[in-house]
Amino acid sequence: MLRRRIPQSGHLMTAKKFWLQTIPSNDCDIVVAFPPDTPESTVAWLQSKIQRLSELTVITRTLTFSRQRAQLASCFAFQITATYPAFLRGLEEMHVPKHLKEELGGGRKEFSLAEGGNFHHIEDAEKFLTSADRQSVLLHFLNGLRAEKGDFVGDIKFREGEAIVPKCLSCGIISQVYPLHENTGLEVLQKSWVQKVFGLQPLDKISEYFGIKIAFYFAWLGHYTTALTVPAIVGLAFWIFFCGRAEFLEDIGFVLFSFFNVIWATLYLESWKRRSAELSYEWGTIDNRDEMLSEPRPLYQGEDRVSEVTGKPEPYYPAWKRNFFRYFVTAPVILFSLLTVFFSVFLILEFQQWIDFLIQEKNYFQFIRYIPKILLAIIIPIFDGFYHKVAVWLNDMENYKIDARYENNLIFKKSMFQFVNSFLALFYTAFYLQDMDKLKELLAALLITRQVVGNIKESLIPYAKKQIKLAKMSFDLFGALSPTTTEPNDVTETLEEHKKTDGDKHEFTDSEKESMRKSSGPRQVSQVEVEGSTPQYEGTFDDYLEMFIQFGYVTLFSSAYPLAGLCALLNNLIEVRSDAFKLCFIHQRPFPQRVQNIGSWQTAMEVMGIIGVVVNCALIGLSGPVHRIFPNITGAQTVILIIVLEHIMLLLKLLISAAIPDIPHSVAQKLAKIEYKRREVERMMNKQRVMEIQGRMDSKDSISPVSGDLEDKETQYEIESGDTRIIA
Repeated sequence: MLRRRIPQSGHLMTAKKFWLQTIPSNDCDIVVAFPPDTPESTVAWLQSKIQRLSELTVITRTLTFSRQRAQLASCFAFQITATYPAFLRGLEEMHVPKHLKEELGGGRKEFSLAEGGNFHHIEDAEKFLTSADRQSVLLHFLNGLRAEKGDFVGDIKFREGEAIVPKCLSCGIISQVYPLHENTGLEVLQKSWVQKVFGLQPLDKISEYFGIKIAFYFAWLGHYTTALTVPAIVGLAFWIFFCGRAEFLEDIGFVLFSFFNVIWATLYLESWKRRSAELSYEWGTIDNRDEMLSEPRPLYQGEDRVSEVTGKPEPYYPAWKRNFFRYFVTAPVILFSLLTVFFSVFLILEFQQWIDFLIQEKNYFQFIRYIPKILLAIIIPIFDGFYHKVAVWLNDMENYKIDARYENNLIFKKSMFQFVNSFLALFYTAFYLQDMDKLKELLAALLITRQVVGNIKESLIPYAKKQIKLAKMSFDLFGALSPTTTEPNDVTETLEEHKKTDGDKHEFTDSEKESMRKSSGPRQVSQVEVEGSTPQYEGTFDDYLEMFIQFGYVTLFSSAYPLAGLCALLNNLIEVRSDAFKLCFIHQRPFPQRVQNIGSWQTAMEVMGIIGVVVNCALIGLSGPVHRIFPNITGAQTVILIIVLEHIMLLLKLLISAAIPDIPHSVAQKLAKIEYKRREVERMMNKQRVMEIQGRMDSKDSISPVSGDLEDKETQYEIESGDTRIIA
């Protein structure tokens, strides 16, 4: 009955291979898709701009995508790839490091066409280029397309030199630009990463397929999860042996666990710096290019000016304009937003206290206890969505030149808001109400609720939506699913089977019979159409933010609730595979990005560690352990003791940070070894060139002493100036 009333529901009751088969699209690397009803003139205009790059292969096709609310739409799309020489030129323009041959020093070096023969597997395009390399280069070419004076399309006018593709994306002329999955590489990751629950993550394969930025996130998440085993075990031990025991013993445990928190957080952050250096060395980003040599963001705006560093024209935006906007617009707007959130949440918490008082003292109905909680649950997401838009707008107006600066400043803005949003209730309970029992309950509720709700929201719901969307797409294209797919020509048997399944004598209409006939054929859709209908991956920002908040819970308040580390560990064991599942099974493939480390998230966590020192010391002073351990201590002496403890913890944190070098000795040694081998190779090559020049000079001396003398002076000048060219 259900299959007749809602025909596409039959798809979800059957294995996907029976109702949708994806045909690999091997003739392209990235896709540029247009919205429905885009005029052909617009498509032709953009195609003419892209075809300026003669080495690019652009195929224009009309494809079917599942849009919002699972409605099918016919859209124009470009399927783009390029020739091998074009990819090599792109690698050189992007300064991508590649492996040198061992006899030339080994290690990684920025690719150069002039030195192409010095790199491993340069003669084999399949081995030398990964699919991520190809897609990065093509995106670089597209972002490098600049408008000429007077260019316009539709109602959109371009400034001279403005990036065409990013502008078209922001204005809705282009609906999406996405890279295609490489099916073989994706299947390897699905089996060795997502489905292999117990085992190490294949970080090198992740880096090669999804890019270094995403690989760094999973490396950090794995390292953080491993580090959480220490506070999980220690916290469990404290919970068993100290909590609920004699009051003096519990107070001693509270103070010791506060010290442990500070030491653990510091050691963890320092160990990650070392691990980060190892990974950046392995992935060739440890000596990333200076900011002044980096390519500007596609949406970076400014007057064209010749760079003082490179001598090439590039947009220039004066720093004083950015600083003026930051101090007189950004700062007041952020302050107002934070104060609004602070007072709104504070008033709701006060409202909760008042409701609890009414229930306890005047026997009001118990259900009104949930009114403030519901109000808080409604208002926080509203503030979060609004503030996110404000933060992105402010960041865009500040007009940062490179992506790293743009993202770091966005991290700063968002983390401040989330700190207030996520920790205000805990600070309110700990320092305003000074109720440690309620603090324990609240922290436990936040940790457990966030991990359950977060995984449902991030993975299960998007996966279900994707499957429903694709099932609707299959139904709209091919009709209802036939249960006798092995005999596609026997429509009569199919109709009879449907009658048996429905359990009634329903008579099929002509349109339903036609649907049956369509459903009996092969259900094949191109990879371009399937992936264009799946949701885009929004990046690692929200994932980092979620873990940053969790790190704060563990560092700031786990002395009050020692099981916080264990809760975080259990959550992260699921989180690693859940985030991997999102990438490999739900979302479009993201464009790979090269980064040196996790950026400002490292700084944010170090700041959280310092705040953790202050909070743990304040909890020691306010929650009673000091007064119970030292009954005769006065209020002034308590303050002095807390300040001394704080300074001792900060000094300990500083000493640990100074004692542990950020770059491991093994990495520094490998870098020095590679540099030495390269210098030796260069010295031998220079020596060989000098000998060749000397041989030519000797042979010419016997012919013309005068001309030989002149050439000798020229050659000597070239050698002394460090130029290795040979003058003819």
